[in-house]
Amino acid sequence: MKQTVSNQDDVGYLFNVDILIKSRSNALALQSLMEFINKQEQIADFRIHSGIELGNIIEAMLQQTKTNASEPIQMDLQQQQQEQQEQQQQPQVPDGQQTSNKSDKTDSVPSSDSSHVADTNSFEAWIQSLIKENRLTRIVVNNKNGKHQSIPCRILNFDRDNHVVSIYHVDEKQVYTFRTNEIDEFLL
Repeated sequence: MKQTVSNQDDVGYLFNVDILIKSRSNALALQSLMEFINKQEQIADFRIHSGIELGNIIEAMLQQTKTNASEPIQMDLQQQQQEQQEQQQQPQVPDGQQTSNKSDKTDSVPSSDSSHVADTNSFEAWIQSLIKENRLTRIVVNNKNGKHQSIPCRILNFDRDNHVVSIYHVDEKQVYTFRTNEIDEFLL
């Protein structure tokens, strides 16, 4: 028994291709590429080996965290040495009469500007953790007609400078890009 391949059977061929896509950002170029590939019925499977600039923000934040992590330790050591010197210089006072200088220092309330920056950094860190974990998320988007659309997705990229979030819609198998002001909610 001899098996032959007829012209009617589909045979798959593998090509390695470099494609240049013009776009405003890497995320939009990736979205264009994914849309183009997914529209083609002849493409059975694909793998993107390079060109995706995901994770660069994470690497930069980790690098910044490493450099900043050494500074607070040195500051803490200097503060401890100063406190020890101050305690040695202060006369011994019984416990009941002792006033607390530390409580005066810790009672200061951070300004609203610094708390806003902390909120922004925590949002960015939260988004980056979703990207790193490749976690399934649902976002609620306010579309052009003012209607809310709930999208099950994985977040691919967050562009802090342009306020753009790229997501992979798990149901439609499409990549979409939204501005952060278009997204009403992130649900886990």
